Amino acid sequence: MMKRILILIVISQLVTQIFAINPFRFAFITDLHIQMENASPGQDLENVIRDINQQHNIDFVLVGGDITEFGDKPSLEKAKVLLSSLKMPFYIVPGNHDQKLSVPACDYFNDVFDDNKFSFSHKEIHFVGFATRPAKVGGNGVVAQEDIVWVEKELSALPDSVRIIGVTHYPLQTGDVDNWRDIVDLLKKYEVLTVLGGHYHRNVLFAYDGIPGIINRSTLKNSENLCGYSIYTVSDSLHVAEKQPGNAEIYLLSLPFEKEEIANEENVTNQKKTVRKKRCIFRKK
Repeated sequence: MMKRILILIVISQLVTQIFAINPFRFAFITDLHIQMENASPGQDLENVIRDINQQHNIDFVLVGGDITEFGDKPSLEKAKVLLSSLKMPFYIVPGNHDQKLSVPACDYFNDVFDDNKFSFSHKEIHFVGFATRPAKVGGNGVVAQEDIVWVEKELSALPDSVRIIGVTHYPLQTGDVDNWRDIVDLLKKYEVLTVLGGHYHRNVLFAYDGIPGIINRSTLKNSENLCGYSIYTVSDSLHVAEKQPGNAEIYLLSLPFEKEEIANEENVTNQKKTVRKKRCIFRKK
């Protein structure tokens, strides 16, 4: 009997070790809207970067698109110089403002940042970032077919037990991304915890056919004249906080790693789908 109990204890410890998360923190910044004609967005970003650099436990920074206002090369290069002052690595995807589709069309993002997607593992979590941008002037976002193939190639090479966090600019839903179903159906085949994004310049929680979608505030000053960003803590759950330079973190939500039922609720104000999730609603302490 004692031998059986010891075996069960050992098995329990092994299972705990397999699914345990080695805690870490990262920052998420988005919708920087850097431009040459207006110095204010650059100043906001500098304040945010200074605050991030003062944190001693941020492992890396994710950048969620709309790096510039007009997609021009000087603004992209200015943004890169500012982002390069981060004391930790950053990983970046473009937004709808980071290309110019009207004549003459131009897209300098890859020239400046080398790529418009990323894939890397950090401790027990894998991060995959991909572009969602319009294919025509005034159009909704689109995930390019070659990027969908690339995401599948990256994720299919991972062990089955690896948890994944996606990053893109647009919310993956009707009205934002025309072919959102294609990429969401792909992501649902894997252990995707959430998809992080921007575009709305505010903190919102969505559900992409069951996958939680966390939309983050812009680095630009808000209605209270305060710039800011998000800090994510990965431990027993995914904990999200807003951080304004010089101020304490503002708790927003905790997202359990275990999947729960997510219900959609129509948001009459902006005609978008908002999500009310048990124990997972953006709120302040």
